Amino acid sequence: MLIIDVRTPEEFAEGHLKDAILIEYQNILEEIFKHIDSKDDEIGLYCAAGVRSGFATYMLEQQGFTNAVNLGGYHDILYHHPELADA
Repeated sequence: MLIIDVRTPEEFAEGHLKDAILIEYQNILEEIFKHIDSKDDEIGLYCAAGVRSGFATYMLEQQGFTNAVNLGGYHDILYHHPELADA
């Protein structure tokens, strides 16, 4: 699964999930194919609280992406899965 952080570069620099790449939510449609081969690839998106990642997930779904999932907020993910923190 490709993990995408849709927050700002400043937020990303303060901490992000292991192996996550940064694509700001407003650029998701322009940037996504630099990182995947197919609209059927598994994609997990997150932001600070789940709102921006929800919007980005919706945009991808509207373009025919079949496996895009909103993972929610960064701190909530780390609370439940601390092993996902980028060391």
